Amino acid sequence: MLSIFFIGLGLSMDAFSIAIGLGTMKIIKTKKILISLLFGFMHFLLTILALFISDSLSFMFEINFNIFLIIIFIYSGFVMIFNKGKYESKIDYNNFSVFLLAFSVSVDSFPIGLSLKAYDLPVISSALVFFACSFSATYLGLFLGECGAKHLKEKAPILGGLIFFLLAFVNILKYF
Repeated sequence: MLSIFFIGLGLSMDAFSIAIGLGTMKIIKTKKILISLLFGFMHFLLTILALFISDSLSFMFEINFNIFLIIIFIYSGFVMIFNKGKYESKIDYNNFSVFLLAFSVSVDSFPIGLSLKAYDLPVISSALVFFACSFSATYLGLFLGECGAKHLKEKAPILGGLIFFLLAFVNILKYF
């Protein structure tokens, strides 16, 4: 279950960096909670969908989910590190744009959810861990953004990418 926590932490780093940017707009506390809930829910939903799809795929094809997991971790690490500037443009704060942001930072939960078959853990508990990590990281990012911590905005995706590389390395050692 500790691995699932670290996966959730890695997944939530892009939500954290977005939230820092949003937090600079001085959002009221109830909106911060709602935004954090939305980001967490999107991570939860996409993970649940992917885990159900992975059950269908594993039934139809013989897939080695350990190798798939390692490939997804490495890919996610590269995407987070090399696309770190993709969210830096100023957005117009409205409900639709926040929903699109929540979806865009949660999309990486889908391929990770597909590969979670390798851990053979209950679907709901994994998705709830991702929800909790994303909710917490988003709320913390909104708070830090309000405090003016703009230098973290650039470093959070790099941290997330490094977490995914570490997870890939651990799984390589475990699998081979």
